[in-house]
Amino acid sequence: MFEKFLSWIQAVAESKTFDEAITNFISTKYGQYALIFVFFMFIIIYLRVLFGPKGFFREKKWDEWNDEAKAEREAEKAAREAEAKIRAEKIAQKK
Repeated sequence: MFEKFLSWIQAVAESKTFDEAITNFISTKYGQYALIFVFFMFIIIYLRVLFGPKGFFREKKWDEWNDEAKAEREAEKAAREAEAKIRAEKIAQKK
């Protein structure tokens, strides 16, 4: 199972220059997987910078919607906490 990986390590160790090492790595299956991974990570990071929070092309309306949703969640949480406090006081009065 690890024969291919070990042979790649040996080829990299025997290579005399960095270019040969990179070429040996890219010519393997694992090297190609690494290139695919780097390619997709570049795309993900690029889109995140452009359209993510505080992105260059992000519409301000999206941030407003997020702020409104956050305010609604906080109001619901405060209402639940107030209701729980009232229930706890009623239970304490019954005892």
